[in-house]
Amino acid sequence: PLTAEQRKIVDGGHKAVLRLVELVGDLLNVARIEEGRFGFRLERQSIRPLLEEFASRFSQAAADKGLHFVAELPTKDLPAVELDAERMGLALDNLLDNAVKYTPPGGTVRLRAAAAPKQLRITVSDTGIGIPANQMHRLFTKFFRADNALLFQTTGSGLGLYVAKNIVANHGGTISIESREGRGTTATISLPIAD
Repeated sequence: PLTAEQRKIVDGGHKAVLRLVELVGDLLNVARIEEGRFGFRLERQSIRPLLEEFASRFSQAAADKGLHFVAELPTKDLPAVELDAERMGLALDNLLDNAVKYTPPGGTVRLRAAAAPKQLRITVSDTGIGIPANQMHRLFTKFFRADNALLFQTTGSGLGLYVAKNIVANHGGTISIESREGRGTTATISLPIAD
């Protein structure tokens, strides 16, 4: 049996190891992207099961932090897209993780999906710390973390948005981010609807 002090040390070591595993995974993903070896297996399918999985996972993470999580998915099925669910899952994980990580307790994280003409739009929005306007141009570059993010949350590799943008581009889609410092951020993924 561990004493309370020993348990604290073991838990701290475990968290450090998990952060290192995440960093190594991010670095490997970047290397694969840059070498053209990321490997996409696109299949025509609904993205709804993936969105429902992430809504379930992040509603719990948000609740654990004292956040409100709202998933707004249409009642009827979404149009099919050419999708590599595993890779798109990485992109969604990065966006939702950022939303939860950089939103103070009491805030809201929202996941939405809707069909638009010839496109499927997925948005992840939050009421978090936002991004300074003078740093928005650096958002999708490797290792970038906004100054306020460094002060608010000390962990993170600054590779998540770079990886997400490359994943979305390989699906023939686009990703954009709107943000106001101190007011929150909205990330929008637009994917072409499959013929």
